[in-house]
Amino acid sequence: MKLIDFIRIIRKHIIILVMVPILLAALVISSTSKPKYRYTSQTVLYTGLATGSSIEMDKTFNYFATNSSFDNLLNIINSRETQEEVAIRLLAQHLLLGKADPKYISAASFEELKKITPPEVYRYIARNTKAADTISVNPARNQGSSVLLAADSTAIPVTSRLFPASINLYDYENTVHNLTALMKSSDTNFVYKLLNYTHPHYSIKAIAAVKAQRIANSDLIKLTFETDDPGICQQTLAIFNDVCIENYKGIKENRSDEVVKYFEAQLRDASLLLKSSEDKLLAFNKSNNIINYYEQSKAVAVVKEDMEVDYTNKKAQLAGHEAAIKRLEEKLNIQQLVQLKSSSVLDKKKQLGAINYELAAAEAESESNEESRKSLPSLRKQAESLTSDIKKSVDDLYAYQNTTDGLPVSKVLSEWINNVVEAENIRARLLVMDQRNRDFRQQYSIYAPAGAQIKRIEREIAVAEQGYLEILHGLNLAKLKLQDNELSSNIKAVDQPFFPISPIPDKRKMLVVAAAILGGLLVLGIIILMEFFDSTMRNAKKATAVSGIPFLGMLPKVYRNPGIEQFPAVQKRLLQLITQKMQQLTEFSGNGKKPVTISFISTLDKEGKSVIAGNLARTLMDQGKKVFFLNLSGSMAPIRPANKYPLFQKLFGYQDPRIDTQNAFLQNPETYLPSAAYLNGTGNTAFLQAADIETICKNALTKEEGIPDYLFIELPALLKDNYPAPLIAGADLVVLTCRSNRVWSEADKQVIQDILPLTGTKMHAILNGVEVQETESLIGDLPKKRSWIRKKIKSLIRFQFFSKNHF
Repeated sequence: MKLIDFIRIIRKHIIILVMVPILLAALVISSTSKPKYRYTSQTVLYTGLATGSSIEMDKTFNYFATNSSFDNLLNIINSRETQEEVAIRLLAQHLLLGKADPKYISAASFEELKKITPPEVYRYIARNTKAADTISVNPARNQGSSVLLAADSTAIPVTSRLFPASINLYDYENTVHNLTALMKSSDTNFVYKLLNYTHPHYSIKAIAAVKAQRIANSDLIKLTFETDDPGICQQTLAIFNDVCIENYKGIKENRSDEVVKYFEAQLRDASLLLKSSEDKLLAFNKSNNIINYYEQSKAVAVVKEDMEVDYTNKKAQLAGHEAAIKRLEEKLNIQQLVQLKSSSVLDKKKQLGAINYELAAAEAESESNEESRKSLPSLRKQAESLTSDIKKSVDDLYAYQNTTDGLPVSKVLSEWINNVVEAENIRARLLVMDQRNRDFRQQYSIYAPAGAQIKRIEREIAVAEQGYLEILHGLNLAKLKLQDNELSSNIKAVDQPFFPISPIPDKRKMLVVAAAILGGLLVLGIIILMEFFDSTMRNAKKATAVSGIPFLGMLPKVYRNPGIEQFPAVQKRLLQLITQKMQQLTEFSGNGKKPVTISFISTLDKEGKSVIAGNLARTLMDQGKKVFFLNLSGSMAPIRPANKYPLFQKLFGYQDPRIDTQNAFLQNPETYLPSAAYLNGTGNTAFLQAADIETICKNALTKEEGIPDYLFIELPALLKDNYPAPLIAGADLVVLTCRSNRVWSEADKQVIQDILPLTGTKMHAILNGVEVQETESLIGDLPKKRSWIRKKIKSLIRFQFFSKNHF
């Protein structure tokens, strides 16, 4: 539905859209009596639940934990136990008052309380109680008893400034205790009935009207209460504050610190276990002379690897020197020299070997042994002395100038002596290195099992340390939770309940406005639904979609008051458009045959065939065309005028539905068409049974009249009489007329499907009796008076902002 169509519907039903809401509003006003004045008050409690220490304890769980805490507090506020205590404390306060005080209870409510209170109830009212006689506080509050002021307590309730100054606090607490005991004694006593029946001030149902609501995501909870007595309204909320704070604090304080004690005991055990494991590692390191096992084992491995490489190199060097000595001895023919085998030279060689061994050992131990470092010069001196002696002895033994090869003996002998000395030095070093290898093997025999044992002990320490840290973390969480509970239970009233001075505005105005709005929406919805589900052929577009037949045009319904100016001009223009299309489809199609035969059909009677055909004939005649109208469907029935304007439509501003029977458009064609151009052949078998159009022309037309330009043939209703197929098939154009205010039925669809083989594409339709506003889709804006505001609104709805710009 387009916006312009929606506006048109609103305009059509504007009066009923206005009248129905007004009537409903008047009905609400007349049916609602003036209510009693009611008063409301509110108070705000600070809880600290959303910003407590639980934020640091568990950030991921904070949202759910905070919501759970608020749910707990709201459940305490809405619990029956809280409501019972508030009701009893309110009753005790009012019973202790000597007279009515508007600050606490109005005179009417006080008189009503005195009237319904039995005399025996006053025996439970405490009078002139001393501090020594006051019942002590029960911190657990697990029996549902009221919180009492302790005899030695100096604390003042947070709402003490709202408490009546004329009432002794000790009397008040004892009275509350007595009334609570009376209420619990049976289910037939006055207090029990007062609380459980429907008293407007002291019943649990009345107290349950206190509404608790968290303010957004803050730490604040707002309590609101509504009743017909302003003093009772304020005092109920004040007492509610005290009771809720005490109840919540009692639940929080009942939580013991057993969790903290458990973690502390576990922490002590974990500390002892960790210390025992560390002492075990310390003792093992001491017994094995281990400072840092991993660094020491790494250093030993590096030194051993370097020594093995050096040992291999020394073995290779010794083999080389021994081979050189053997080769030199062969050159000197040493085996033939007896002097070389003398005991003096051999002894000195042995001494030299021993001294070289001692010298190598001393050099190896010089870094760690002070005595070995001091003996090094003496050993070197002895080695040098023995070397000189050996050289001298050899020189003396060999007096030969040349070797067996003819080489100088001194040169070969010197080389031999150097190799012998070096070989002895290497042998000495190898002996020392063999000893060091044995030491390393012994050290490895110690380090190999020590590593596995240290790993085992370190694992024990890691497990003990992890357990200790976890227990310590749990202890910290438990202490934080304990602190959080202490902080979160510290609820206080940041906004005391106020005394309501003015009553709550009644809801009559809201009800009236709501009734008017709902009435308007209801009527609008019904109208839109009726328009949406309207299955009639209201306009050519919808009729084409429903019937599947292209339409030549539309003709409006002729009312006494059509609602527009120059209505005849609109009719004339619509007829001209239809005749123009007819000429395009027939006369200008190019066949040039005369007459152009147009058959007018309808599926039902009274569809307007005669009126439409007659007016089209008159329009063509005005254009200079010659038309002959043959009526085969019977004479046009006279239109009965309606006498009265229907009251409902007149009351709600709908258009006058009475037809203008005197309008020239609705006259019988017999009255305005020339007799030579009109023939009523109803019932004439010569026409109805004609085999073709030529037969019709022979029987209907005379030679004097000549052949007309157009031959209009009006046929009977297709669903009422048998239709002459030759007159439909032989026509140049078949015009189906149908009313816009009827539904296109299955019978209509079927009969049109039956004649489609006869007509082919020659069938077109004219929609009769449409609302005049529907014709705007054909001729544009209707000629009517419009204010400039209405013109602007219409342009705005159509988004035609610059439609008057011609350049």
